[in-house]
Amino acid sequence: MKFPLSDRTRLPALFSLLLTVSGWLLMLAALGGVQFTPTQAAPIHGSMAAFNASPVPKITFLPLVQKPALPNPFGIETHLAFDAGNQITSYTTRVGATYARMNDRISWRELQPEENDPINWDLLAGFESELRTLQAANITPVIIVDDYPRWATDNTVRLDGLPTSCGPLLPERYADFAGFMQALVARYSTPEFNVHIWEMGNEPDVDPNTVAIDSPYGCWGDADDPFYNGRAYGQMLMAISPGIQALDPQAQVWIGGLLLATHYSDDGNIGQPEDFFRGILEAGAAPYFDMVVYHAYVHYSSTGIDMDLNDSTWAGWGGIIRGKAAYLRSIMAEYGIDKPLIISETSQLCGWCDDEPGWLEIYLPGFYDMQANMPARMFPRAMAADISGFIWYPLEERFWQYGSLLDQWMLPKPVYHAYQAFNQMVANATFIGFVPYDLGIEAYTFHRGAFRIDIIFAVEDGDYPISIPQADYIAAYDRFGALITPTLADSAYLLTIHYEPIYLVRTR
Repeated sequence: MKFPLSDRTRLPALFSLLLTVSGWLLMLAALGGVQFTPTQAAPIHGSMAAFNASPVPKITFLPLVQKPALPNPFGIETHLAFDAGNQITSYTTRVGATYARMNDRISWRELQPEENDPINWDLLAGFESELRTLQAANITPVIIVDDYPRWATDNTVRLDGLPTSCGPLLPERYADFAGFMQALVARYSTPEFNVHIWEMGNEPDVDPNTVAIDSPYGCWGDADDPFYNGRAYGQMLMAISPGIQALDPQAQVWIGGLLLATHYSDDGNIGQPEDFFRGILEAGAAPYFDMVVYHAYVHYSSTGIDMDLNDSTWAGWGGIIRGKAAYLRSIMAEYGIDKPLIISETSQLCGWCDDEPGWLEIYLPGFYDMQANMPARMFPRAMAADISGFIWYPLEERFWQYGSLLDQWMLPKPVYHAYQAFNQMVANATFIGFVPYDLGIEAYTFHRGAFRIDIIFAVEDGDYPISIPQADYIAAYDRFGALITPTLADSAYLLTIHYEPIYLVRTR
């Protein structure tokens, strides 16, 4: 996402020292008693112990790729540092994320401000310490490389005439960038750091005129180009990838996560940003990247309304999560290409919360409650659409539409516990896909040993009763992992399905 430069500074360590129990209690009171339910896993009867302990295969729903896939599909992004034993590392491992998207770490502009300067590796001492911490915590890093030096860019792209490094690389500087990338790969692919995933920029399909001067976000978009300058970006990938692959056969090169705001633009003043990805393929760059990456945010409207499905731009494509994937695949199909997809930024946002009088007390509890539904609703949809992974943005609160897993006191929001419960419930399970129940109900199933785990929710708000034969029923849990006690009648367990997802454990 795009932030002003002042927002890229890391929060001081002192911030975390301000977390007190009394402050937390005051926050709860301000939110009108919003409950941050801890994850629980109490069995309904003895057979649940077998479910929890059953040996099962690793998650198998990741699509086959030519290189090692991600360890699991769940990740987070944080702008704060990973240090041994600190809150950020602990929160990441506890939520079940096994890879971390790292932005604001590598700035080519800062590392090599002048053309003939050697790379200033001293500036990366903190980053290297983070990599060691991630290695010890068994978390896989995804490294974003952007923030080009002004000497390597077309710095005349701004309409206001101000010089900037936020512009596409000059073609004659592709070789310089390739050399810079080779230096990074040679240093960080070693066992000490174990970096093998490189994401080339962040939202490159954004016009430099829409972001701050010297912004590391966007910078490749061009409204006057028929492919929104995607061809130039593809040519850059073709210049840098061979050297990366030669140094590290395990390396994965990802395209920078696409904003992909729309599938169709009819405003001639802004061009066709949706054709940026088509431009990459038009350049012949398909063999030079491994992952198609995009961003997919769901915006909060009101309780009980699924704004993933009802988004005005993407509703006709199946919603934001699946629709953007379908659009990108339709372009790949035009070129006879099939590449796996990753969502490298996702969450549920509340863009208008801070614009309303008394929004904290009035609106935020409802938003937090709706946000907590997202992991168990959106992630299975993504899996069913063969999307290989999703990274929640951000972990910490950055006061950008309140999409974070943690609040401003660095304490877990309801969505953190929901994300944690989802990871625990589907750990080491095999995703099977959509499973039919009744009209108005959406459900997806996983297999884990002798058991099946169904994630069930109402498409829109309402009450939908279901009945499960007693012999098939193992247990049911709410979105936070707390045990649900069903009603037993006529040798069947009765449950009522609402907008909030539940986990139903059954025999296979």
